[in-house]
Amino acid sequence: MTAPAQTQAQAKTNAALHTFARQLAAGLTDPNMRSLIAQQTALQFDGDTEVLYRTLAAQAVGSRTFAQALSTELGAQSLTALTAQVPNLQVAVRGAAWDPARTIPWVAVAPEGGDEYAPVVAYDAQGRAHQLDGRTPPSAPVVVVGVNERVDADGQLLKEAPLPSAAMAAQGCYQVKLVRLDLYDDMEPWTKGKAEIWVAVKGTGIGWHGQLKMVTEPGDYLDAIQVFGCTSSDVRFYWYEKDGSNFDFEISVNGYGFGIKIDDSNDFLGSTTMRKSLFEGTSVNTVNLGNLKQYTH
Repeated sequence: MTAPAQTQAQAKTNAALHTFARQLAAGLTDPNMRSLIAQQTALQFDGDTEVLYRTLAAQAVGSRTFAQALSTELGAQSLTALTAQVPNLQVAVRGAAWDPARTIPWVAVAPEGGDEYAPVVAYDAQGRAHQLDGRTPPSAPVVVVGVNERVDADGQLLKEAPLPSAAMAAQGCYQVKLVRLDLYDDMEPWTKGKAEIWVAVKGTGIGWHGQLKMVTEPGDYLDAIQVFGCTSSDVRFYWYEKDGSNFDFEISVNGYGFGIKIDDSNDFLGSTTMRKSLFEGTSVNTVNLGNLKQYTH
């Protein structure tokens, strides 16, 4: 599959990320800066070791704020203009365990668009650029700057789609239940942390589309049966790892449209059609889609 081309807007965002990364790398010689980042990313406000820049900006770093400490060389106005170019700018910690009191990490960039598994550019405290493998997580801790994928334009966590009640079954209508999911390849590079696994489920009377937050990386599993709805028809599943939010690509499989648009930078994980007859019994039906295996009944 060919990587989507980088747009002009993405190129502008990436240029800002590189400038920000170099400045942050220089700032991490300050143990107070490192301590604040370690503390805030450990809170995992969105379920991963990352924090929004807007959260860090006004927090104390010694006698200054985080933003003031970063403005030493860029200047406050330049820093404001720079960070404004990256909606939902985040600072994350990836790789090996980090002792902020002893280790000054490199700062890498998680770019927008293009090949997400391309070599990763990281900067040291002296501003020198280094390349890291885009597929293999580093053996040392790395701070990564990029765009947060789990919040809306206002920096608020995206709302979950409500799951139907298990008590909704009606006569002549069969509940669509996901009882297990084995994730083999989440198609998410280490720079972006845990994956966002989404599924669209559609049939007569059912049209659920949302994220399964309990499954974020290979080895995770469902901790409860998920009921997607009640139907009297065949049911189609479309699985993907969510990267973007432009909603410019219509989901369609073999000519069947799901009536949902997603970003074309999202990674397709697999799709299948479950026949109505398979939902009529109590046995579990297993389908291996390559990147994942779904179990339904």
